Amino acid sequence: MAVHDGQELTLDVVKPVLGGDGLARHEGMAVFMPGALPGQRVLARIVSVKPRHARAELVQVQEQSPEYTPPLCPHFGFCGGCDWLHMEYGRQLHWKRELVRETLRHLAAEDVQVMPTIASSLLHGYRNKMEFAAASRIVTGPSDTPYTTGPSDTTAGLAAVKAGVAVGLRPRGLANAVVPIRSCALCPQTMVDAANLVGKWAGEAGLSAYDPDTGRGFLRHVVARHGADPGHLMLSVITGSDPQGREVGPRLEEYLSHNLAHHSLTALSVVHETRMDRALVAQGERTVSVTGPKELIHELGGLKLAISSRAFFQVNSGAAEKLRDIVADFAELKGRETVWDLYSGVGAMALSLAAKAARVVGFETEPQAVRDAQANARRNGITNCRFEAGDVSRTIPQVLGGASSERPDVIVADPPRAGMRADVVDRLLEIGAPKLILVSCDPATLARDVKRLALGYHLCRVQPVDMFPHTSHIECVAELRPR
Repeated sequence: MAVHDGQELTLDVVKPVLGGDGLARHEGMAVFMPGALPGQRVLARIVSVKPRHARAELVQVQEQSPEYTPPLCPHFGFCGGCDWLHMEYGRQLHWKRELVRETLRHLAAEDVQVMPTIASSLLHGYRNKMEFAAASRIVTGPSDTPYTTGPSDTTAGLAAVKAGVAVGLRPRGLANAVVPIRSCALCPQTMVDAANLVGKWAGEAGLSAYDPDTGRGFLRHVVARHGADPGHLMLSVITGSDPQGREVGPRLEEYLSHNLAHHSLTALSVVHETRMDRALVAQGERTVSVTGPKELIHELGGLKLAISSRAFFQVNSGAAEKLRDIVADFAELKGRETVWDLYSGVGAMALSLAAKAARVVGFETEPQAVRDAQANARRNGITNCRFEAGDVSRTIPQVLGGASSERPDVIVADPPRAGMRADVVDRLLEIGAPKLILVSCDPATLARDVKRLALGYHLCRVQPVDMFPHTSHIECVAELRPR
């Protein structure tokens, strides 16, 4: 019997799928539900039907799963920040491994041995970077945990913010609202307090929140970061244009310094960036001003790495150390090799590998990240590592054609979530390096890239690393060798 919108069904949840939803089946049809855990029997309401699957909202948990653990966060179920906080941590590690294995088998036809997921050394407060959004509407609803005991978050109403601006995390499926956050299991409390103060300051200053529906409004995002010194807080305040040309940075820095005094900060940086594009990306297109230190210092395996506000660094510093160790283990460097690091960012991986290689070349599109990487090489006294700025697929031929260039023995690639473009994969196949090491934060795009590379490479081993505890996001390292 076909299901229809609004129909309520009692379903047994079998397993999670990529993206974190729980999977159940009704008369052979797959039904996906946010917030549902394997082992739960739930009352679900169908919200959409496709030819081969349906989506449902969780109405009530009738029988609880042995994998359940109470989510220690008052915002869980409405906030989109984490989706597995109610799953026992050991089971999170299990399912991340299974999802990587299943995705590779299904999309890349690779039945490779996937090693057990390496746990994060910190389970709470592990994020060194947090992205908060601004809005003039907030999600309201019951104070219980709807994914485990009550109605789903789709029953929550929308309310206008009297003060004009709210800062928090996006609710699931709503781009024009936020869930105001009082605390967060994933990041230090200082970040939450600072983001809320930016919203309060904006409201008091008569500044509006950005509305993605109209493209109007001022305050868009607040990105909070800390480095090796957790007392140094860097806030990137991303806004639209201000017709009155007000200087946000200095005024906001004074306001925050006064109101964050109880956090005993060692340093405070306020970066004012503007973004005109409507895409809801928490990154500015232009830096207006920087008040306070312009860089954060991170430490990675004895290296000191300075990063500017728009440069990428792994959000979990402890897991980043483990990731670096895995890449080094897979590379098996003897000191004679030429290593290429594609999408090298601020140089963290390239500089880490330089001590065991003859030479390292980093490739990075973002010019500021290249400048950061070059400065980091000088800061750490590393002379056998250089960085090339520009589009990866176009820069590779230029490097290969250089007079002093050597073909790489090992290529490491850590692309964005979307994976490598087809032209980059073509370049890798042309080069035919003896070893490829892929770092990925999305098993689906990893599987796609592995399938494209199958013309010249076979997948040897995969190591998942839990970079994002209490979320369904998965980081992993894959080793490929020529066929």
